[in-house]
Amino acid sequence: MNERLIVAQGDAFERGRVIGERSSERIRKVLRAQEQADVDKDGQTLHDWLGQAEAFMPCIKEHAAETLTEMEGVAAGSGLAFDDILLLSCVYEKHMGKGAEHCTAFAAAGAATATGELICGQNNDEAVEPWVGGTMDVVIHHRDESGLETLLYTHPGIPAYMGMNSAGLCVMWMYIDNGERGPGVPTCVLIRELLRHATLEDAVAYLKATPRAVPNNFLLAHRTDGICNVEFSPRQFWPVSDDLVLCHANHILNPSMAVDDVSRGDENVTTRSRFERMSRLVEEHRGRIDVAVGRQMLSDHGNAPRSICCHPREGTDQPGKTLASMVFQPATGTMHIAFGNGCETPARQFALATRTAASVA
Repeated sequence: MNERLIVAQGDAFERGRVIGERSSERIRKVLRAQEQADVDKDGQTLHDWLGQAEAFMPCIKEHAAETLTEMEGVAAGSGLAFDDILLLSCVYEKHMGKGAEHCTAFAAAGAATATGELICGQNNDEAVEPWVGGTMDVVIHHRDESGLETLLYTHPGIPAYMGMNSAGLCVMWMYIDNGERGPGVPTCVLIRELLRHATLEDAVAYLKATPRAVPNNFLLAHRTDGICNVEFSPRQFWPVSDDLVLCHANHILNPSMAVDDVSRGDENVTTRSRFERMSRLVEEHRGRIDVAVGRQMLSDHGNAPRSICCHPREGTDQPGKTLASMVFQPATGTMHIAFGNGCETPARQFALATRTAASVA
């Protein structure tokens, strides 16, 4: 039995209830870690921010009702107050612009890969202490009433971080910031809703039509529909499509939106180094990219200590590391994930339409 895997079947509330039951203690540990990190940082607790989290509820109710029902189920199953689950679901918005740098991703298909199939993946790079070093992270295998299956990686109590579904859609997420804030659906709720869509076109259309609380970059890829990277904020939406290769890190690429990129001129950020390195690696491996090569690229230490595979850097006020490194292979319905730095941790394979997970080389 894999202690990281939670299989949840049935309607939205029942799936949430199962997730809450299976991850109750993990959620509590993450809540305590978040509270302590907030107190250490600015003297405020996570619960001091509840009023701001509650301000997102009208948009969640209108544009993400299914995920809201899942959240209510998680609260019931875990024995926690719904406020706790809401706060965790919005914690990214609370810390927007204040944490460690986040994530490098790629998507490749067609002539860029060894078999022509879509191969995509990313590292999730975050601050260590608030997330208990990633030791609580889980993979949730949703099986809903329609027959759609979803595999997603996330922190306990949070609807979704990154994932893929049985229709062939993969969703990857990278931090960007142009300073805009507004009423909208919180990021991790938005990601969960995106993973309910069967086509790339429908996912992009949902994202464009939905109020968005903060800036983000989503790299969306589909088994048959292609690849679309979307840089967006509450007032801007910039999609870029390709049939072969796209990659992204944490700086804004669209010229109009990049004018207000908060990372401009900051010599401490590593995003440009990581993006340039990933772009180079994708070109070097063009035509040979498969799961193993994807894992190799995400474990790369070129330009260290500003490398794709992120290890804590001395002398920075944003201590972070790679908490998880994952590659999606939608043609086989599998997610290959190392819980920790990919250079140090063997990957585990999780598959759609199965309850098992096994270690792979």
